[in-house]
Amino acid sequence: MKPRLGPADAGAGNIRFDLQLINEGKASCTLQGFPGVSLLRGDGSTIGVPATREGGQGTAVKLAPGESAHATLRTVNKDVEGPDCWSAPTLLKVYPPGLKDALTLRSSTPVVCGDTFTVTALRSQ
Repeated sequence: MKPRLGPADAGAGNIRFDLQLINEGKASCTLQGFPGVSLLRGDGSTIGVPATREGGQGTAVKLAPGESAHATLRTVNKDVEGPDCWSAPTLLKVYPPGLKDALTLRSSTPVVCGDTFTVTALRSQ
């Protein structure tokens, strides 16, 4: 499994990012539910709190090799829910649903503002 984060998509005070989990294995796999997502500094310490769940549980997503499941990370623009923003991350730590081993992804986004950091359940494209 490999994580990938798409560019920011801003609108109506929200900033959303498409988080993909790509099946790099040689066999199909099935994922269902919410990934765990945390932001980390370069030294591995955590920034803020992990993303909270937003929306319903979703349905199972079967991934053939090379296919990806998608979740949406959401925060808000600065000053929408207060002036404070967390520091920019160096890494994202992602736990696919049902797995105990974390995946890491080098990324300077998202910068969370207003203490709003959510993740949706996985879905197919």
